[in-house]
Amino acid sequence: MQSAREGNTVVVKLDDGEDLFSSLETVAAKEGFTSGTIVAGIGMLRNAEIGFFDGNEYQNQLVEGPVELLSLLGSIAGSIHIHCILGMPDHSAIGGHLQKATVCVLNEITIQAFDEVVLGRELNPASGLNEMTVTK
Repeated sequence: MQSAREGNTVVVKLDDGEDLFSSLETVAAKEGFTSGTIVAGIGMLRNAEIGFFDGNEYQNQLVEGPVELLSLLGSIAGSIHIHCILGMPDHSAIGGHLQKATVCVLNEITIQAFDEVVLGRELNPASGLNEMTVTK
């Protein structure tokens, strides 16, 4: 894993075999931020579990891979919330809420860190989801 921060932009390179979520938590701690937005991510994944929220619960699917990571977007708000688009070997694409994943070969990720804006999560009983909260 490599990371560097310039201003509020954090650039991350993750290596083969790393757990995507725990690696991003490590980067946030190392680079000194608790709130941010994942603005871009490319590379490859394996053992990616993606979910589709049907209004009541997540319907999860394991994609063993390797698959291309075509897009990675999300937030760091106490917990890491990521959505992705995965490129399949037949050149089709699938996507959804990324529940877990292992880096395959490498990932290149860019994060916008927040210094004053604080993102959090709070359960909304109406949706049943831990929704993002924003304070300053």
